[in-house]
Amino acid sequence: MTESRYNYYYNIIREDNPEAAAWVDQIPREQWCLAYDQGRRWGHVTTNLAEVINFVLKKTRNLPISSIVLATYTRCNTYFTKRGRQINAMVSAGHVYSKYATNFLQDADSKSNTHHVVEFDRNITRFRVEEMVNPREVRPARKFVVRLDERWCDCGKFKKIHLPCSHVIVACKHAHHDFSIYISPHYRLDVIMKVYDNLFGELRHEEYWPPYQGHMFCNIPSRVLQVWPHPATKRNERGRPKSSRIRTEMNIKEGRQSKKCSYYKTEGYARNHCPNNPTLR
Repeated sequence: MTESRYNYYYNIIREDNPEAAAWVDQIPREQWCLAYDQGRRWGHVTTNLAEVINFVLKKTRNLPISSIVLATYTRCNTYFTKRGRQINAMVSAGHVYSKYATNFLQDADSKSNTHHVVEFDRNITRFRVEEMVNPREVRPARKFVVRLDERWCDCGKFKKIHLPCSHVIVACKHAHHDFSIYISPHYRLDVIMKVYDNLFGELRHEEYWPPYQGHMFCNIPSRVLQVWPHPATKRNERGRPKSSRIRTEMNIKEGRQSKKCSYYKTEGYARNHCPNNPTLR
């Protein structure tokens, strides 16, 4: 998404639905549009944390608090151990960048062979890259301005994901520059490996735990504190189990809906009881 493309679609929305355009204007563009985020999101529009919780903790949300904490701790440790082992294996195999960056650079390098470069600076930092016929692209060939000193390309990919696109790579080849200097260090495996340097500690047996000095839930020592589950979260013994998803705005249509006739799209009854159905007359 570039600024010109954003303006194109925004004008369409404003012509078709001025109220929707007015609602969009109330939200700062840098908070939701990749064309104005200055590359802070690295190509990611949303985080969707609710879906992450549904994926990781869906089977543990009906457990006691202590079990949920323990499951979260052990699953995070399993992910860190597995992911760190994969990165270590890639480094041992001689890889320098992540799999995503490697595939992106290989594809961009292949596309750059079909581009034509025109210089516009004696310091060999500003170019106009003309795309030739590329059978892998559906859109027609276009022209893009590349400014290596400003780390800019009109296509927007260079700024959005911090990796040199095909236009930057062909400009670097024309100027005899090493395009690897324009790759963000965050894609290097040695930098990624630092994320997994800090390991999770082992949970020892309860006999080795220090005595608890915090708040007491029950002030009567002779009384055994019993914890009862909330009746609203108790699973039904009979019938179909209820959905345990954490619903967000995109799940508005989930749940029980009123019946609708498939012939006339009228709510309140199905087609078998539709008064306008000629087969029932």
